[in-house]
Amino acid sequence: MGIHDSLNHILHSKDEFGRLFYQQFLESYPDVNHHFARVDMKRQAIILTTALMVIERFYSHPTPAIELYMRYLGTKHRELGVGTADFPKFFESMFQTLKSFHGDQWNPDVERQWREAFERTTSAMFEGYLDRVQV
Repeated sequence: MGIHDSLNHILHSKDEFGRLFYQQFLESYPDVNHHFARVDMKRQAIILTTALMVIERFYSHPTPAIELYMRYLGTKHRELGVGTADFPKFFESMFQTLKSFHGDQWNPDVERQWREAFERTTSAMFEGYLDRVQV
């Protein structure tokens, strides 16, 4: 299994992956709960799944448009008060969720691909976060 198959597995789970992720994330890091106080978590799970599609696409077929969108997301996270110290918490929970969600299908290659995808995404998001890029 590679990143594309992993994403397809996530997409076929409907909102289950997002539910599992946010459960893991918010239980592991209660200090981030205030960011989600007024958030519809069912909607947030859909947003997460959509973000994973964009992240996989940016990894597999990077384009300037996707990079600009990621920079914009960085700007939005800054405006929402998400601190840079929250990003590693997100990633730790994401990889724990990915690993448990995929079970026996999880392997070092798919983990490497997702890590590279998130590193590329984070780099672009931080540019927007630090530069306050507006679209």
